[in-house]
Amino acid sequence: MKKIIDIWKAGFAWGRGLHREAALDSLRNVLAIVGGATILADFATIKLWLILPMLVVAFLIWFLDYDRHFRGQTVDEAKS
Repeated sequence: MKKIIDIWKAGFAWGRGLHREAALDSLRNVLAIVGGATILADFATIKLWLILPMLVVAFLIWFLDYDRHFRGQTVDEAKS
């Protein structure tokens, strides 16, 4: 149990160090993707074991979009 609490604390500390505006913009983008997927998919047939991989993919999309704010949207912007 202590290890789970330590992991939670580390995640919370990491989250506090994020740039607020960039994180919220990335969250809006991910929620737009999830909203589009909700319209296209029938979630009544989803398997329970797929939830965790779906959350991992959503986090990966969010993190890559969040990282985009600091690297530039294009190669030219990232180089300057």
